[in-house]
Amino acid sequence: MTPTTLSEKIAAPVSTAHPENPMKAEYVQQYWRDGYTVIPNVFAPHEVEQMKMACDRWKFTGELLGRTWRKQNTVIWVNENEPSGPVVRGMQWPSYHDPVMDHYRTDPRLLMILEPLIGANIKQVINQLHWKKPGSKVTWPLHRDVRSRQPVEDFRDLYPSWVQTGIALDPHRAENGAMKVVPGSHMDYEHDPHNRSLYNVPQYAEDERIKDVVLNPGDVALWSAYTVHGGGYNTTEFMDRRLYINGFIRAENCDRGEWAFREGRTCHLHGKQALIQFNEVDTVAEAFYAQDHQRSETVSD
Repeated sequence: MTPTTLSEKIAAPVSTAHPENPMKAEYVQQYWRDGYTVIPNVFAPHEVEQMKMACDRWKFTGELLGRTWRKQNTVIWVNENEPSGPVVRGMQWPSYHDPVMDHYRTDPRLLMILEPLIGANIKQVINQLHWKKPGSKVTWPLHRDVRSRQPVEDFRDLYPSWVQTGIALDPHRAENGAMKVVPGSHMDYEHDPHNRSLYNVPQYAEDERIKDVVLNPGDVALWSAYTVHGGGYNTTEFMDRRLYINGFIRAENCDRGEWAFREGRTCHLHGKQALIQFNEVDTVAEAFYAQDHQRSETVSD
């Protein structure tokens, strides 16, 4: 076997797992028909490792903090009263402080995936990491993401304008707390963001359509604001479940969020932070522990 030369290494593709547009017509059709789809093999193993390492740095930061902590749009949610010590449940907006997370939230392959659905002028409202450590009791009850797009008036024509994406960083299986989805549930009722009965829907646990979203590292799942989904429990001994979630919206239909793509061009984060979910972003600039300010920093999506 001939050894690999330096020139061959340089010529080899290293930046992408997918040499062409990963968004096929079949995935577009499934997204509108079922309210979700899975696009396989979008990110290469070395890229997944970069995201996992960044994710783990933030988890370690949360464990050092020991309590729920916020700095403007960035928040780390920590369950303090766990038998094994503080459990980092998730965080929002690592990308203000982390070039790896910022790089992948605006990766051109995500634009290729999003453009057939919501165009090339796109804002971002969710930039989020989730952890489910082995044996943890952390899960997400069945719900629709429309519940978190508040105030309603700032998110117009939400159903065709919003796409939530999840990049799998670990094998995403039923036994380690895979997301569950109810295909077709996005069309069960009229798309009325004021109808709060659509928000939290535990009754769908008995729906015969419910299924686990099985992902391999580097796969990307998409789901709509009206698709019923939630999570299971991580019942394994050793298998983590890390997920990098980014929620995007057609820019002209949203009064909040950071730009992700403007006319197809990547927009990195710099300067003044945008109004997203933290309404005091312009008036509370210092970092703080939530309980020190008697604030309720509940986990949101």
